[in-house]
Amino acid sequence: MTQDRLGEIATLFNTVVDGGYCVGCGACASVIGSPIQMKLDEYGQFKPTIEPSAVQSSLSTSVQSVCPFSGSSPNEDQISEKLFSQECEYHDKIGYHLASYAGYVSEGNFRDRGSSGGMGTWIVSNLLSQGLVDGVIHVHQRNPSESDPRLFQYHLSTTPEEAQNGAKSRYYPIEMSEVMQLVRAQPGRYAIVGIPCFIKAVRLLMLQDSVIAERIQFCVGLICGHLKSIHFAEMFAWQCGIEPGKLLAIDFRKKLPGRDASKYGIEVTGIIDGQVVTKTSPVNSMYGYDWGLGFFKYKACDYCDDVVAETADVVVGDAWLPQYVKDSQGTNVVVARHPVIRDMLEKAVVEGDLHLERIDADEVARSQNSGFRHRREGLAYRLHLSKNKGEWYPPKRVKADLKGLSRNFQKRQKLRILMAAESHTAFKDAIRVGDFSLFVQKMELLVRKYRALYDDPFWKRMVWRIKGFMKSPLKSMKTAHK
Repeated sequence: MTQDRLGEIATLFNTVVDGGYCVGCGACASVIGSPIQMKLDEYGQFKPTIEPSAVQSSLSTSVQSVCPFSGSSPNEDQISEKLFSQECEYHDKIGYHLASYAGYVSEGNFRDRGSSGGMGTWIVSNLLSQGLVDGVIHVHQRNPSESDPRLFQYHLSTTPEEAQNGAKSRYYPIEMSEVMQLVRAQPGRYAIVGIPCFIKAVRLLMLQDSVIAERIQFCVGLICGHLKSIHFAEMFAWQCGIEPGKLLAIDFRKKLPGRDASKYGIEVTGIIDGQVVTKTSPVNSMYGYDWGLGFFKYKACDYCDDVVAETADVVVGDAWLPQYVKDSQGTNVVVARHPVIRDMLEKAVVEGDLHLERIDADEVARSQNSGFRHRREGLAYRLHLSKNKGEWYPPKRVKADLKGLSRNFQKRQKLRILMAAESHTAFKDAIRVGDFSLFVQKMELLVRKYRALYDDPFWKRMVWRIKGFMKSPLKSMKTAHK
C-alpha cells in the first residue's frame, strides 16, 4: 500500500475515529483492499479497527471519500443536487422533494406488522414484486451467539414475503461492509434501506465504485433521531429481568391497542433462570425510554444535520402530527424524490392499497420538529463548543453559532452531551457489578438537572406575570360593568 493511502487512513483515524465522530457504518471497510474491519467495542458500538495483515493490500479508492463524517467527502446538498434537482423542489429542512404524503398501507397486514403505517416494508416489497429490483438489503433479526452477540444485521431479501419479515424499526448498531461484499459478488439490482448517514455512505461508495453504482438501484431512507449502541436494547431487557448477554430478541415498537402511536410497548425475549421467556412492557413505564435524554447515543449523531435522509430516493418516518398521533396503528410521513416510486405510490392510492394524503414540505418538517431543533440550533451550539476548544469536527452545512440561543437552551445541550457520554460508561459499570440500579443512580443526577431546565423558575415567573397582566384588564372591565 502506498504511503499516500496509509497516510489518509491515519488521517481518518486521527480525525473521525479518535474524535468520536464515527457512526460505525462500515463504508471505510467496504472499500476494496481496505485493511479496516468493523468490530463492536466495549460500549456496544461498531468501530473501525486495522487488520495488520491486510495493510499490504492495495486500496481501490480513498477511505475518506466514502466516510459520511470525513472532511473529504461531499455533503448532502452536493450529493442530492446531482440526483434530484432536475425534477424536485428544494426545501431548507427536508431537502429535495417530488411529492410528500401522510398515511398508511391499507392492503394486507403491512400496517399491523410495521412500527408505524407499514409504508417502508410496502415500498421495498413492491419494488421486488414489480420486478424493479432482484433483492432488498435491509435489517433482519439474527440469532446471537457467545462469539457474536448481535441481534440484527443487514440481510438480502429476494422475495416480497422475505422482505416483509424485515419489518419494524431497529434501534441497534449495524454495519454494511459484509453486505457490500455480497453486492459485489452477486450480480443483480438492489434496493438498500438505511438511516440518513448510512444512505449518504452508500451514495459515496457509489461515486467511487462502479459495480456498486450499477447494482444499487434504489436507496430507501428512514427518518432518524439518532443511532443507539447494543446497550439500549439491554437496558430495556434488564428491567424485564433479562440480564445483559441473555437477550435473544427484541421488538422496539410493539403496538399497544387503544394507546397513542407514541405510547408503544417493548417486547423482549431472553433467558431467565435457564428458561426462555418473553415479556412486554409499555415503553413509557421503563427507565431511559425518553428519546430526548440521548442514552447510548453515538457521539457522531450529535454532528449530523440530516434528519430525513436527503440523499435517499424515498424516505419514510413516523407522522408525529396531532391529527395522526392518536391512531395506535401508526401513520407514516413519506417523501418521494424518485419518479418511479412517486408513480408507484400514486397508482396504489387509486387502487385502494394505500391510504395517503398529500401534505406539504413544511408539514413533513413539523412532524420532526424536535429532531430539526436538535440538528439545527442544537448542532450550531455544539459546533461552537468544538470550535472554541480548537477541536477537529466534521464540516457541516450548519455553522457554529450562538445567535438566538438562550442560556437555558445552551445548558440543555450541554447536559444532553453529558448524558449520552455518561450512559455508555455507567452501563458498563452496572454490568461489571451486576446491578442495574447503579446505572440509574449514576444517570439520575444528570437527568434531574436536565428536566429542571424545562421548569426554569425564571420562565415560570414570566408566565405568571403575563397571566397576571392579562387578568388585570379583564378584572377592571368586569368592575366597570357592575
